[in-house]
Amino acid sequence: MLISFSHHFIFIHVSKSAGTSIQHALQSYAHRPQQTPLNRLSGKMRIPRDPRQIAFPQHITARSVEALLPEEVFIGFFKFAVVRNPWDWIVSLYHYLRETPSHRHHARVCGMSSLEEYITFEAARKKRTQHGFISGDDGRVLVDFVGRYEFLDEDFTRVCSFLGISATLPHLNATPRQDYREYFTPATIELVEEFWQDDIRLFGYTFDAPPGKPPIDKTAEFLRAPENEAPAPGS
Repeated sequence: MLISFSHHFIFIHVSKSAGTSIQHALQSYAHRPQQTPLNRLSGKMRIPRDPRQIAFPQHITARSVEALLPEEVFIGFFKFAVVRNPWDWIVSLYHYLRETPSHRHHARVCGMSSLEEYITFEAARKKRTQHGFISGDDGRVLVDFVGRYEFLDEDFTRVCSFLGISATLPHLNATPRQDYREYFTPATIELVEEFWQDDIRLFGYTFDAPPGKPPIDKTAEFLRAPENEAPAPGS
């Protein structure tokens, strides 16, 4: 994730959804405390500290960020994330794990016979969802804007315009492969539909197409909230 105390934003990094590219584009605006054992411990154990001294993990969830930050910071900062078509997301995760020897699940996934076996493995773990990154324990969405991987440039430009910043988005950490639809059978389409139904419903995806607009856009609500001010560069 990224947090900017100068431009009042928090970026929640959903895995395999262009987060590396966005972090690279916005890193000059973000606050990065020196990584120390104490800072890393504070991030894992939620020890109250000066928010500028917390070394947040890369893929921390919004609910964990909310628990670590003072309420006025979490509420007052513009929070955003990017998600992608769940069927495309699963294929991307599958290939990433197979091609990343350093990942703890690399050997296990490489030993799987098919994408179907991987889908079943992730469904049984019940840990890897996109809505889990942006929602609280009660299911309430904690971020103000969710962009679409399929319209990344458009939605990233929209966020930058709102924040009053100028940034160029590179395209990093992409895994070369075929169109995700080529990997599925009717059976595996249904498996994803069953196991990731919350992501599909919340973000408005179908197997064949992305949603026609950002699935979650509470920008107007954010600006109307009396405790919030529009982000001001350098403030």
